[in-house]
Amino acid sequence: MANINEPLYDYWKSNPKLKALRTVGETTLIDADGEIVTSLGGGGGGAGGGSIVYTNAAGDFVATPTNAARTITITGLAFTLEAKHVVAGSIIKIASDGTVEAVDTTSVSVTAGVITLANAEDTFVTADELYVTLIGPDKWYDLSQDSAKVIVQNPLWAHYTDVENIISASNLGITGTADGTSASTILEDTGAAFATTDVAVGFLAYSEEEDQTSVVTGVTSGTICATDASVTDWDGDTYWLPECQRTIINAEGYNHLTIHTRLATTAIGNSAFIKIYGTLDADAVATDDTYWVDLSTDIFKASHLTCSGASGTQEGLYFVDTPTGVLKYMIKIVGEVNDNGAGAIGAQAFDVYIKKYS
Repeated sequence: MANINEPLYDYWKSNPKLKALRTVGETTLIDADGEIVTSLGGGGGGAGGGSIVYTNAAGDFVATPTNAARTITITGLAFTLEAKHVVAGSIIKIASDGTVEAVDTTSVSVTAGVITLANAEDTFVTADELYVTLIGPDKWYDLSQDSAKVIVQNPLWAHYTDVENIISASNLGITGTADGTSASTILEDTGAAFATTDVAVGFLAYSEEEDQTSVVTGVTSGTICATDASVTDWDGDTYWLPECQRTIINAEGYNHLTIHTRLATTAIGNSAFIKIYGTLDADAVATDDTYWVDLSTDIFKASHLTCSGASGTQEGLYFVDTPTGVLKYMIKIVGEVNDNGAGAIGAQAFDVYIKKYS
């Protein structure tokens, strides 16, 4: 056995094969300077594990020593610093000559983020580099909520487009002079005054001279318009066809949509309409209604939105707020001109705003 008065360091040095020392009763640890060890540093292994550990080595805060003093200024910390956070951790100093030593934390006070270490052996100098470990509030667990903290990198409220004014139009209506009929329900205009993509099937055509309307049922080659009623007497008449415009809303990545519509008419016999369609077919385009499914009743709660007359107005907000996956939507606006419509073109106005989100 070792002499009880033999310094422990010399004892261990002269007995290198010893791997353990059994003691009975209380054991006191003493550092190389003969000071009693009161803290083993670290502190990250307690309740909460690494989630309660804050260190400037990981960029959690900045620790700046005060030249010629025993104080350290802590900035950028996520909580209000108190002495308890310091004494549960550790402070390591690397001097300019590379010497590493633990800073004594047996006397600690904290005021407004400034740590004062009254028992530190030396004052700090500007060249000292400090590694400070603090034990603080759990980064992972919210005590007040009794739940884990979770960060959603792509929250629903952050996935949206800015408001877009996708339609701003007026003066809808196609006019020309009928120059023949090949059947009682066929309007012809060999001057090709209209494009097939612009005529709204299912809406009213009008003859000024006859003061008569007929529903358009189809268009062929821009010169022939089929109707559901006799237009035999329209030959040579000034006619008006219902004009439409289509606008596509791409919906990939967004499953909610808000639509703001605003319609107005300022002449008797003029009408304005809006319809909405959806599709999953990439071949659906803005030149006709092929491959599009009419969603007006689902979204607008009506077969279409409309207003008419000398002071007609319509305005509303409509929501697709149930997650809905479509490839794209299409908004179709239609303008009709009838009832002495000569010179009345421009009597409708359309505005449509949208916001996409998910």
